Amino acid sequence: MKNKILLLFLIVACFIPSVVAYASYNNTQNAPIDDKTAAGITICDVNGKEFSYTRTAEGDTADNLINFFMSVRKNATALASLPETLQSEDYYRVVISSNVREETYQFYFSSDPTTNYFRDPNGQTYKMNEADAEIFIKTEYAESIYEMSAMPVLTLSGAVTVTPDTAVWQYKNYTGQYVDSDTAGLVVSAVERYELEGGLDLDFDTEPDYCHVYVTDAEGKVLFDDMYGNMGDFRFDGLGQVTVDIIARWYEDSARTFCGELDYTFLSYVTAPAEFYLGSGTVDAGRFLAITATNVASPENITYSSTMASTYKPTFYKDGDYAVALLPIDLETATGLYTVTLSYGASTKELTIAVNNEGIKSSYYSIPAATVASARTDATLSAFEKAVAEITGKPSSARAFSGHFAEPIDGWYQLMRGFGRDIYVNDATAPTYRNNGIDYNAGEGTGIMAANAGEVVYAGYLDYTGNIVVIDHGCGLRTWYYNLASVTVSVGDTVERGTAIGTAGSTGFTGMSGVHFAMSVGDRFVSPYDTFQWDGSTAKIPIAKIDE
Repeated sequence: MKNKILLLFLIVACFIPSVVAYASYNNTQNAPIDDKTAAGITICDVNGKEFSYTRTAEGDTADNLINFFMSVRKNATALASLPETLQSEDYYRVVISSNVREETYQFYFSSDPTTNYFRDPNGQTYKMNEADAEIFIKTEYAESIYEMSAMPVLTLSGAVTVTPDTAVWQYKNYTGQYVDSDTAGLVVSAVERYELEGGLDLDFDTEPDYCHVYVTDAEGKVLFDDMYGNMGDFRFDGLGQVTVDIIARWYEDSARTFCGELDYTFLSYVTAPAEFYLGSGTVDAGRFLAITATNVASPENITYSSTMASTYKPTFYKDGDYAVALLPIDLETATGLYTVTLSYGASTKELTIAVNNEGIKSSYYSIPAATVASARTDATLSAFEKAVAEITGKPSSARAFSGHFAEPIDGWYQLMRGFGRDIYVNDATAPTYRNNGIDYNAGEGTGIMAANAGEVVYAGYLDYTGNIVVIDHGCGLRTWYYNLASVTVSVGDTVERGTAIGTAGSTGFTGMSGVHFAMSVGDRFVSPYDTFQWDGSTAKIPIAKIDE
């Protein structure tokens, strides 16, 4: 018996060091970091700039910062929550680490020492002691809380940001004294090269008091040597590569909180300015027109605005040496003259569009009640709208269409209800819907063909449309074919004008055999009438400079 007790004692004794070691490790892992156990500190400001230090000796940078923030934590006053005005504001991230763990604090610093707060690693909110806050907001780490500590940004031709070769920038801190901003990572001494459209078009986000520009050609000949404000109509296009030197100064002034000197040297190749043209200056509401741009290398950088109420922003597509966009005119646009403003690089052009609106017409449509009940419900309309959003939300291709668009029926047909009409279904006393296309009556099985060249981007079945095909013709222009009896193409197929894509039918929400034909530009359905070649006409989409 004594031997058994002795054995048990020995077994327990063997486990005691492990238990003690585990307990010690667990306590170390979970114990708060203090000024004795802290080994390093990282401060990340609101602009993402990071300062990181490791403690190696008493009195070094890491040691001083750790002791300071430990003092901040000790002297702070606990609050129930962070002030509401700071809930969505950016904050400093301060990480204090030991050899086994780290603690992260969120600091909300401001240039007013009475309004500085932080959250500890447990989410508890504190207000900083004013004396501690005042110490911090005078240091180099507080630079990002002063708005004017950021040196001005120079942009060329509205698109290219220029890096200075030398920079001295100062801002006033809490004391009212000028201190140097850290510009070391914001200058590049190497001579950079920028390709610009139309001209320099210098733009500082903070206007300098003095700005001198010196331009020389490849042979060193002086082309311009004067203040920027005197450049006037000086043209750079046709000069080839030039060297540009810019001297910009912001002087000390008691009324402002900044001053500085920025110098730039760069090479520039300036192309001819962009030009914009309308395919037609007159258009009916509900239809569309083309805009052509010349001397444009990056169509995605063209900006657009308009006096029309429409929120539509046209997308420009590269078309050889040109860029082309299609602009739909909303059906609700009132008769009148409207201005569209287009800008690219240093070029801005205002174009006038005359819109004619003859009002909304009505049509009446009888559809079997059973078809209405099954094909036009909240669910079927929602599925259709989702499909439309997905199709129109995908990128389009470069222009594939050319010349006129063909009506989509290969055989006898009767035009029943036109684009843009308010449709009253059965006994409705208010419009059931507004027609987004044209309803054609044709015999079951009549051939349906592509209206122009393009790529099939949708071929399938929806309860609302029945069998449906959608063709992308480029530049955001698509044609839609509903109610088909059969579909003979697949997604990805390329088609030409007249290519068979299916047969007329009566699937989906319809009261007859035929096809519903629609056309869209971007996410807007438009009238296709102007694109058809009726009565021997030579109708097409007029595209300035290309189809002239």
